[in-house]
Amino acid sequence: LWARDRLGPAWTGVSRGTEADAAMRAVSRLSRHVAPWAPVARSIRSQGSHFPAAWPVTGHGWTPLPQVQLVARHGRFFCSEEAPSEEELQEKIALAKEQLQELAEKMKASKADLLQAKKRHTQDLENEAKYGYTKFALSLLHVADNLERAIDSVKTDQLDESEELKHEVAGVQKIRHAVEEAFAEFGVHKMKALDQPFNPEHHEAMFAMEMPGKEPNIIFHVMEPGYMIHDRTLRAAKVGVTK
Repeated sequence: LWARDRLGPAWTGVSRGTEADAAMRAVSRLSRHVAPWAPVARSIRSQGSHFPAAWPVTGHGWTPLPQVQLVARHGRFFCSEEAPSEEELQEKIALAKEQLQELAEKMKASKADLLQAKKRHTQDLENEAKYGYTKFALSLLHVADNLERAIDSVKTDQLDESEELKHEVAGVQKIRHAVEEAFAEFGVHKMKALDQPFNPEHHEAMFAMEMPGKEPNIIFHVMEPGYMIHDRTLRAAKVGVTK
């Protein structure tokens, strides 16, 4: 079959001896690499142009070949089972298209899920970098509170009377400024709550009272300053509001 396929149209019309010799030469080339072809070559030489209906097994005679037919395609011969009908081919094509469409939809959904997962991962990393030290920053706020109280506890007339006290207060103010700079480096800053509308997300109302000349729900007193960490509330400000 291999020799007939290689010769193509030249195979037709050759004599019995020529056909056998051509097949013999073709099979002999393969027999150099594959030992079982040697019996095939001898069979072709003895049977002429008739090909055996069995296949050789080295050292153990012959094994019957399956029943197949030669199908001519573009001038070549192929061993094949019975060709499927046009309707069967159309059904297989339709099924293949459905499977391709299903796979394309699954691939699209997988890409969307992967993109969403990447976005979530990136957002989680950003939040960890921005807010990972929230508890630590919250625990340090009492340092700033105590420095603020120490400065506010000294009256102006006391500073005028004692030069030593003035130097001490100046030293505390420098420390407070250094703490504020350290907070700012990590996105922590004090809220500006006084005279601002009350916002429950940022403020905690401790009391409410009427204030002449002020609109209701306005902060008029700050008991404890609030702090933000980037765009989130680190500690709500404790305030008094108008009503």
